[in-house]
Amino acid sequence: MTQPLYQQIADRLRGELAGGVYRTGEQLPTENELAAQLGVSRPTVRQALEVLTKEGLLVRVKGSGTFAAEPKVVHGSTSFISGYREECRKKCRTLRTKVLHLEIEEPEDRVSEALRLKPGRKVTRLTRVRHLENVNGNAPVVYTTVYVPLDLFPDMCRMDFTDASFYEALDRQGLSVARASRRLEVVMPPAGTAEELGIGPFEPAVFIASTGYTKLGQAVEYSESYYPASRSSFQIEIRR
Repeated sequence: MTQPLYQQIADRLRGELAGGVYRTGEQLPTENELAAQLGVSRPTVRQALEVLTKEGLLVRVKGSGTFAAEPKVVHGSTSFISGYREECRKKCRTLRTKVLHLEIEEPEDRVSEALRLKPGRKVTRLTRVRHLENVNGNAPVVYTTVYVPLDLFPDMCRMDFTDASFYEALDRQGLSVARASRRLEVVMPPAGTAEELGIGPFEPAVFIASTGYTKLGQAVEYSESYYPASRSSFQIEIRR
């Protein structure tokens, strides 16, 4: 079956983007100009641009035009157990972190359930927003909150997690994560989270909830992370 014309135009533009005809951040011709160049109608061009925008290959700015998007950040956290800082080291990226909250609190029910906490036990909550230097204009790549039982890591609130690795801190406490259970879904993030990520109120995010366990099966950390869907891709490896 012959592809619809707008899909053919999308395929052609996709190839030009991949081939470097348009560099990251470069503005594409207007819809009218593309229509004239390609010999098609403006609505057909608009449909093709919408396809590529949904794929994250283009960014359309109202009043300014259409631009070649920077490639999505590929996250490997769905394939192995490691701190995000360690993942960035392996990929030779510079990670920057802003600590938003670090405090002791009574856990909400979902946190208590994930960590298998008995009534009365408290947790330390650490919330951070992170970006990669010189990637996507330094836009945030993840907003993440981690909860740790207070009695397992009583000194956690005294640490500075601006540069310190959380997983390495757990290792030093004898709480190394050997196994993790993770759930991934696409959601509309809370308004405050969307603002910290620098995305619009109706832009989706990839949400990952993760519980980390020691070799003996003790739950030591539960995290909730939001990744901007338009800037994120995830690598998943399955072995048999």
